[in-house]
Amino acid sequence: MAGADLSPRILVDALSPVNVWVLGGVFETLTRYPLDSLEPRPVLAESWRFTPDFTRLTLTLRSGVTFHSGRAFTSADVKWNIERIQDPASGSQLLNFGKWVRQVDMPDARTVSVTFDQARPSIFDMFENLFIADRDTYQDLRAGKSFVGTGPFTLKSWVPGDGYVLARNPAYWQPDRPYLDEVTVKVVPDKQTQLINLQTGAADVATTIQQRDLKDLAADAKYQVVVPPVWGTMWGMGLDVKAFPFGDRRARQAIAYLVDRKRIIETQLPLEEPIQLPWPKSSPAYFDDLAARYRYDSARAKELWTQATGGKAVEVPITLSLAYPETHGIAELLQAELGKLGATATIAKLEPAQYSQKLSTAKFNGIWMGIFAWMNKTPSTLFVQSFAYRVPNAQNFDSPEYREAIAGTLSAIDPAEQKKVYRRIDEILLDEAFVIPVTSANRPLAAAAAVKGIALSRDTVPIVGDLWRTA
Repeated sequence: MAGADLSPRILVDALSPVNVWVLGGVFETLTRYPLDSLEPRPVLAESWRFTPDFTRLTLTLRSGVTFHSGRAFTSADVKWNIERIQDPASGSQLLNFGKWVRQVDMPDARTVSVTFDQARPSIFDMFENLFIADRDTYQDLRAGKSFVGTGPFTLKSWVPGDGYVLARNPAYWQPDRPYLDEVTVKVVPDKQTQLINLQTGAADVATTIQQRDLKDLAADAKYQVVVPPVWGTMWGMGLDVKAFPFGDRRARQAIAYLVDRKRIIETQLPLEEPIQLPWPKSSPAYFDDLAARYRYDSARAKELWTQATGGKAVEVPITLSLAYPETHGIAELLQAELGKLGATATIAKLEPAQYSQKLSTAKFNGIWMGIFAWMNKTPSTLFVQSFAYRVPNAQNFDSPEYREAIAGTLSAIDPAEQKKVYRRIDEILLDEAFVIPVTSANRPLAAAAAVKGIALSRDTVPIVGDLWRTA
């Protein structure tokens, strides 16, 4: 069961939870990171090599791969897909990565050579989310008329608003995959209905059950709860530095001290972990001694808030999206804490399109909350891709020191130098507090115990070809 219907227009251009079953079944990438490292593994590319200065990457493509139409997959398809993400009209979330590419050469049908604007050792972060679309049917894909990839499943049928069926691809390049003949995905927006369907056997997998219910299911042998071992998204908040009093870092630090992560997890998100840095513990940018600077401390928050506001009465708008109900309870807790400081906080819950408009134009005028991504890849990617962390960002924060530190994450190649750069940027993030991480955002799924082979990518895209079921 999925919580929302497909969105074909963004299917291969933006990683959205509504599309992950089709992405994981119908489409594929050139490479994929394993869960325990950032060393890429082959998918549609079977091998590769950098030049010593990391300005050029040559990939050898897997032979015998065909699109669902029967057309052979070649180097021309890789070139076309890179050019696709470089075109602003596609709306690709990988546009900034695409700007790194200066030239794509095709020595032969199985070889692609990509030249970059400078050393780009983190380019496999782009390939992790570059789902290969068929250039002949791309416009039909965006219109929802045709879904042609190279994956283990084809899209057999789709009834908008109801669900879709994936059927086994008999010409798949891995002859022992997929295990299942069909996968049916039903659209069930209501979380309680998803729970009931799972418990009654009407469904085998549920993707959007409340975490409190997931905790109960995990204790029952008839079910399994799959939590991604490395979180790549987080629940957090941004503070607009153009809005009073958040131009003063002391006000931003006061908010950081007001976030009661322990209470949030106990009452709302029991399967998440509290965080203060935007990195999982496996990240090379994670440092234990920096990870708990802002423990909940209302007295310290009040002291800093008073210094920043001069004791003035303050109205603080908090902007949320209806697409992220997980943030609504967090906002209510913060609203109450701000009241203790003498501030009046108002909560606005916007439709996703209106919220996205404010996000892209950096016009929140206070605090905003949402889901933040790109934390589980090379640390530099966060500052290339995230609306909250790159410059310009949704909080209107900028400084020479921050820009210099970002540039360092992109240029450092030596591991010892990288560590220094990552630590410096962590210190800036904590001190400036224009983004405040709250908890991981794992988005666990639940399944019947009979479902086997559940595997997720680092971005929680299900590897649908590995699924099978006992009787």
